[in-house]
Amino acid sequence: MSFSLGSLLFVGLVFAGFYLLRRRARAYFLLLSSIVFIGFLDIRSCIWVIIVTAAVYLFGLAEGFYLDRGYDKTAHTVAWTGIICCAGSLLVLKTAAGWNLPDGIFSGLILPIGFSYYVFQAIAYLADILKGKLRAEKNILFLALYMCYFPKFISGPIEAPEVFLARVKSLDKVYLKDDNKLSIAFPTILYGLFMKVVVADRLAIYTSRLLASPDEYGSLWLFAGMLMYTIQIYCDFAGYSSIAVGISNLFGITLTENFFAPYFADNMSVFWQRWHASLSGWLKNYIYIPLGGSRKGTFRRYMNLMAVFLICGLWHGMGLNFLVWGALHGIFAVCSVAISGKRSFDRKKGRNAIARPTCVITFFCAAFGWIFFGAENLTTALKYVGNMIFLNAGEGSLLTQAGLLGFSKADIVLPAAVAAVVMFDLLMLKKGMPVGRALCTLPAWARYTIEYLLIMAVLIPGIYGPAYDQANFMYMRF
Repeated sequence: MSFSLGSLLFVGLVFAGFYLLRRRARAYFLLLSSIVFIGFLDIRSCIWVIIVTAAVYLFGLAEGFYLDRGYDKTAHTVAWTGIICCAGSLLVLKTAAGWNLPDGIFSGLILPIGFSYYVFQAIAYLADILKGKLRAEKNILFLALYMCYFPKFISGPIEAPEVFLARVKSLDKVYLKDDNKLSIAFPTILYGLFMKVVVADRLAIYTSRLLASPDEYGSLWLFAGMLMYTIQIYCDFAGYSSIAVGISNLFGITLTENFFAPYFADNMSVFWQRWHASLSGWLKNYIYIPLGGSRKGTFRRYMNLMAVFLICGLWHGMGLNFLVWGALHGIFAVCSVAISGKRSFDRKKGRNAIARPTCVITFFCAAFGWIFFGAENLTTALKYVGNMIFLNAGEGSLLTQAGLLGFSKADIVLPAAVAAVVMFDLLMLKKGMPVGRALCTLPAWARYTIEYLLIMAVLIPGIYGPAYDQANFMYMRF
């Protein structure tokens, strides 16, 4: 969602309507609100989501019909046909969108916003019916809400169908004062705004220049750019996720916490349990485990890990730089498993990981990988890495290069803002819970002071307004 007055007004109207309408109408009201939101965002996306939802609904009904009558082979055929259609459409559209044809005809006409996310949810729905984890949904409106619920539409999280549909069917039991909704939702949304407009959007001004023209800058600036982009992409995507989770809390729907202090992970396996957790879970459940997971020997397990991360890289983009990024994380994951074994992240023991020196190694491995993720292509990424490692001097002095980057006095807030993000991550690790709930455990004076400071930070040094062409959320394009 954008940070305009219109978007805030939209959320406010939906919030008011949700609690004023009859409780049985809430799911349908949220569906209508989601369709309106998508329609104003991009009418092409609205058309696509309706088509995909209708197709998935029919495939699901057919699966359920044959499973109930014991025709398992036919049900498998139906399910796999639907899954292949979904995966194939995603592959075709992503490939076609990269074609450099006049007027950007493909990217402008057939690559809808959020397509990857609702296709992944469609695949999960069809696969889970086949597995017996849920029955085919008879109410197409409930399924449509699962597919296009507006807080998660643009960039996820990717929700498990049985969990989300159960929450949708329980909306008539949601009350405004339950579970401190406002006390948790408000700081969650506020912190997401802080991460996006104070940290990510300000860093984006400089990282975009460094990644685009690595020959102009010396090794020190390129190294700093790698660190800045590492913080930027975290604050951008985690900021969106925080806003989505906070808004959804207003309606009594709990979304997956996509991020949980990932840069404090002590190995890459744990990193991916705490970075984009819903995507990691999807890849595990629908790619890694079906390939055999860890059940068929060590070598096969390593090959499965590499396959998962190569697919993850191609999901983010069809360029060679994304393939290299996926391969790097595949190698990191294999090394992590080989050295540490299979380790799961325990939030209650998260604080113990802070002191481990391997956290630093994990952080720099992730930071190095982001160069390939953020560069326009593989050539530029390799040039960036080469100039950074082999101590390229760049054009002019360091101060001259700082001038090229466009640093201003307003950027004095950046170190303090980044330090605040680190402190919030440490708070989450200490409490073993997300930001909104962690803040609610603090004394009232501390919580209100933090919220006040966040509000001031968003209003004063935050980047937004009519003179600023706000950067889209980075993950909208995936």
